[in-house]
Amino acid sequence: MPHSHEPGPGAEFQGEPTPPRLDLHSIRELEVLVGYTCQEIKSLARVAGGHYSPFDKRARPRPFQRKPLSRKVRRIDNPLEDLKKIQRRIQRRLLRPLVLPQYLCGGVRGKTVLDAVMLHIGSAVLVKLDIRNFFPRITNLQVYDVWSKLLNCSPEISSLLTKLTTYERHVPQGAPTSSLLANLVLYTVDAPIRNTCKEKGVRYSSWVDDLAFSGDDAREVVNTAVEALRAGGFSVSHKKLRIMGPGDRKVLCGVLMGKFPNVVRERISNLRSGIHKLRAGRVPWATREEY
Repeated sequence: MPHSHEPGPGAEFQGEPTPPRLDLHSIRELEVLVGYTCQEIKSLARVAGGHYSPFDKRARPRPFQRKPLSRKVRRIDNPLEDLKKIQRRIQRRLLRPLVLPQYLCGGVRGKTVLDAVMLHIGSAVLVKLDIRNFFPRITNLQVYDVWSKLLNCSPEISSLLTKLTTYERHVPQGAPTSSLLANLVLYTVDAPIRNTCKEKGVRYSSWVDDLAFSGDDAREVVNTAVEALRAGGFSVSHKKLRIMGPGDRKVLCGVLMGKFPNVVRERISNLRSGIHKLRAGRVPWATREEY
């Protein structure tokens, strides 16, 4: 099983972490790792684009929801089972064993939201920004460069793996491989962010498309982040940009950050309201279990 070099001391979210590598050069190695024959891999890669069943996903109301439901529709590319099976193999046997820098948290095995949150606990200033439409904007060329240049796979292997893990020239929503590939693409474009964080003594974390920076000079990373992401073909949602200073309540990934991580007050209030409604018999029987 391939694995990468461990990041050096202090490389978690600052400076230049040692990049992960696969060093995969022969189709025979790929056959052994994913458990498919060369012919099966090439045949599926050739027609992979036809093995998706896209659909639009609308937000569903949550129990005890008080805010109006978002009208946003999310496109799910939805790989079919035969393609999803080999994508799971690629995810489990090629991508998941890679040792990624500590600041990359979303979609990484063994990491939860708390891993991203704990990097910033106790900081006076917290900055959050969101990459707009992250997966659809990750191109097949960027994915090919991840396999080829970052992970050091041969051109043939990189081409096959790119075809198996992209759809209509972008990273597909709903594919098992997409979150880890998104992390690796972010790693290829965020060197200016990492370098600025190192210079300013700022902590940096990512949860897929949510980036967070903390420290006294965290505000000074925003322009660098916007420019670095723009150079990589991405944009920042200015509506979701949040700068929280010493006197502000700090919430990251839904977690309230004080001396210790905690649940936001609104969530506790909603839970108490929901429990009261259940006890009072005010929830229709048909929706009781889901509620």
